[in-house]
Amino acid sequence: MARIASVVSNGCNPDPRVLREAGWLVDLGHDVTIHAFDRQEQYVEIDESNGVKIIRHRVGKTPYGGTISTYLGLRRFRKSVAKSLNEYDLLHCHDADTLALAKSVSCPIIFDMHDLHHTWVLMPAPNSWIRKFVSNRMKSKMLKNVKKADLVITSSTGFSDWLLNHNIQSTVVENRPKNQSQLPLPEQPTIGYFGMIREIKSFKLLANALLQIPESKRPRLFIAGEGTCANEVEELFTQYPEIITEIKGPFIHSEYPQMMKKISMMFAMYRPDRGNIRDGALPSKMFEAAAHGRPSIVNGNTPMGTLCESENLGLAVDWNDAQGLAKAIIELEGQTTHLEIDESRERERFIDMLNHLKI
Repeated sequence: MARIASVVSNGCNPDPRVLREAGWLVDLGHDVTIHAFDRQEQYVEIDESNGVKIIRHRVGKTPYGGTISTYLGLRRFRKSVAKSLNEYDLLHCHDADTLALAKSVSCPIIFDMHDLHHTWVLMPAPNSWIRKFVSNRMKSKMLKNVKKADLVITSSTGFSDWLLNHNIQSTVVENRPKNQSQLPLPEQPTIGYFGMIREIKSFKLLANALLQIPESKRPRLFIAGEGTCANEVEELFTQYPEIITEIKGPFIHSEYPQMMKKISMMFAMYRPDRGNIRDGALPSKMFEAAAHGRPSIVNGNTPMGTLCESENLGLAVDWNDAQGLAKAIIELEGQTTHLEIDESRERERFIDMLNHLKI
């Protein structure tokens, strides 16, 4: 049995990928502790989930986004985590903002790249030369630090290809859940969005599309999540009383089945000027929705769009095509789907990769 530290820079409340992989390690007989960053100091500090211990570090309230406060908060978080890392036999770093901890240990390291982390700093102002400079520095630092990892995994083929272009080998473990019982559709057609709310443009696009649908056919809207733009999104939909909207704040992963009962399809479209969208991001909410029988609407002309339509998980729509989005919403109403490839394939890939470490 190995003692494993899994580190993630969010509150892990929920982070399905982190919890899922930690659970696989526990199933193998390992002792796993997740070190998470409770940025707003709002979650239970010491927790447990299916045999996985969760320690949420509090080092001062820290915003999400590419700000100086974010940078300083992440540095304090890593320093707090580093104090206990000599207790572990394996370090599992989730995303690039935890990879700097590799210099604090002498044990084997797994780098789990969920995203192209350096693209996030561009999000508020993609054309800002200052943000481009910072993004390039983050990218260079990640490519340097990743060489310290003994194994590298990514959440999509696109991200693995991106790493391969930088001469880094990796294994793909997609963020697919177990298939769940197929839920009956709600009486009222409802489109949902579950997850972090980091920007508003996709919600403006959704509002525009919903307003193009005749009132008799217009679905309700259910949004669940938190993030830097949550208040803006809530304010946006107060301006459209003709769109019946329910907004729920933070949620935990165990609430997914009850939330899925409320919706008939999932909205998973994002601004394509976020570099990770074109380079391979696969939204976990698309897989979660399909696991419960719900189709999704995602970005067209992207890897997520290709996968979505090739596996019949929903429809892909071009960015800024409100009319096309409205048409897709009407077309998907009353339809269900099934996640043919679920967690079992990803678990096998993960365990095969882990065997190379011989821990």
